[in-house]
Amino acid sequence: MCGRYVLYSDKEQAEIREIIEEVNRKHNLAVKKGDIYPSNMAPIYAPTPDQNGKSLEVMKWGYEVSFRKGLLINARSETILEKKTFKKDFLERRCIVPAIGFYEWDKEKNKYIFQAEDDEALYIGGVFRQHENESEYVILTKAPVEPVVAIHDRMPVIIPHSKAEEWLYDANAAMGMVTQDYVPLDCQIAEK
Repeated sequence: MCGRYVLYSDKEQAEIREIIEEVNRKHNLAVKKGDIYPSNMAPIYAPTPDQNGKSLEVMKWGYEVSFRKGLLINARSETILEKKTFKKDFLERRCIVPAIGFYEWDKEKNKYIFQAEDDEALYIGGVFRQHENESEYVILTKAPVEPVVAIHDRMPVIIPHSKAEEWLYDANAAMGMVTQDYVPLDCQIAEK
């Protein structure tokens, strides 16, 4: 499960800085920097109406649903096409969640941060919907790979930058991407 990620840190990351500046200009909205929690508004790359490129939007992390208390923040990629809540969104409304890294906790409650080995922004795969005049997104998760597998039993689906538009526009290609391990990750223990 991915329950928190980092949009911005003290570590200089040009793409994330540009995302924050564009959101501030386009939406006249001050983006929350640092850790992003469920229910926070955050920048998301979504498909464009003309299906050419990606559009930077602001959405709430988590689906509000009537069948349970609290927000649904993750969806298992292995069963995404079997779940009524997510199937249509996966087929028609995939998004990319830009991040510096994501957190996972081990059984002893130690917090670890996972980031791309090359210090590039991570593109986390997600789906989105419009619900009661608000856009919401969830993060897709999968079985973990190294180094996450030593810490937690799930991890977010990571999309390579070179495959971003394929993820947004090609459902068949996207289905194949959820099982691939394209982006090498670095792991560090995070401050408590």
